[in-house]
Amino acid sequence: MSTYLYQMEPAFDDDDVEEVAECVRSSWVIEAQRTAAFEQAVAEYVGAACAVAVPSCTIALAASLMALGIGPGDEVIVPDLTFVATANAVSLVGAKPVLVDIDPQTLGLDPIALEQSLTRRTRVVMPVWFNGRAPDMAAIMALARAHGLAVVEDAACALGSRCCGQHAGTFGDLGCFSFNTTKIITTGTGGMVVTDDPELRERVERLKNHGRLDRQDYHPVIGYNFHFSDLLAALGLAQMRKLPARVVWKRELYSWYARRLEAVPGVTMLPLPEGACPWYPDVFVDEPAGLRAWLEERGIQTRLYFPPVHTQPCYQAEGDFADTAAVSRRGIWLPAAAYLTQADVVRVCQAIIEWQEQRR
Repeated sequence: MSTYLYQMEPAFDDDDVEEVAECVRSSWVIEAQRTAAFEQAVAEYVGAACAVAVPSCTIALAASLMALGIGPGDEVIVPDLTFVATANAVSLVGAKPVLVDIDPQTLGLDPIALEQSLTRRTRVVMPVWFNGRAPDMAAIMALARAHGLAVVEDAACALGSRCCGQHAGTFGDLGCFSFNTTKIITTGTGGMVVTDDPELRERVERLKNHGRLDRQDYHPVIGYNFHFSDLLAALGLAQMRKLPARVVWKRELYSWYARRLEAVPGVTMLPLPEGACPWYPDVFVDEPAGLRAWLEERGIQTRLYFPPVHTQPCYQAEGDFADTAAVSRRGIWLPAAAYLTQADVVRVCQAIIEWQEQRR
C-alpha cells in the first residue's frame, strides 16, 4: 500500500535535536538568552525594529490589542474568513470583533466592506494574511490612517511572505506570527509580536511579565504570565536556519500542484502572488467534502477551509458575507508536509483527476 500522505507534518533534523539538547544540558530552560536571540533573528528576518516572543499567536494578537489600550466598548475589524483565533483574541480583551467580508482575489479583508463597517467605536483593523497571501495592505493602511485607526496584522501563517518588497506583519503598528506545529517553522507552540514602535514594544514586554520590566519587582501596570521558554527558542533558532530554503520549497510545491491541475475541469487554484509563501496549497472544487473523503480512502489527508466566522455559534452575526461564504464552501487544502516529493504531488493530483472523472 502507498505511504499515507499527511496534510501537514512538522519536520525536524539532528540540528533541531542538538539545539534543544544543548539547552537542556545548560539547565537554563526558562526565558533567557536563547529567547532574546530568537526574537532578534525573527526581527531581522522580517525587517522589524524589535520582536517579543509569547506563548501563542492568539496571545500575540491579544497582547498587541492590550498594548494599544483596546478593551470593552471598542470594536476591532476582523475578516470573516480566518481561523476563529483572530476573533477570539479580540474577545479575550473584552472588545467586539466586527466581521467583514473578503476580497475573493486576495482572500483578505475587502477594503470597501471594511470602510462600510466602520463606526464611532472602531479602534483597530486586524487584517489577516490568509494562507500567506497579502490582503490589500495599501488600501487598508490608507483607510486606517484616514480614520485614525491602529492596525494589527494577523500574519500567523505568513512568515516568509512579502508584498511589494515588504514582509508580512511590518505594515501596521504591530504584526503577529505563529510557530504552531503546522507552520512553516515550528517551536511546537509559540507566537511573536513585531513592531517598529519602542513604546509599543515596552508595553508588550510589561504585559507578558506581570507588568514589570527586567524581572524587577516594580509593577506600574497590570500584566500577565505570557513568558516564552528557552527550550522553544532553541528549537526556533534551529528552525530559522531552515526558513529561507523552506520558503523557496513552499512556492515550488504550490507550482507543482498548479501545473498538474491547471487543465483539470472543475478544479481551480489562485495565482501565486509574487513574494507570497503559501501556508498550504489550496484548490477550489464544488464538493470539497466529497473530494476529501475520496482522497482519504486513498491514503491522502486533506483539510477543508475554515467555515466563515459568522457561522460559528459563538460569533453568529447578520450581514453580507457572500464572498467569504463562496470561497469557504469550495476550498480544500492539499498535502504540504516538508517531505513531499514531486512523485507525491503527482499521486495526489492523479487522485483528484480520477475523482473528477468518476463524477461526470
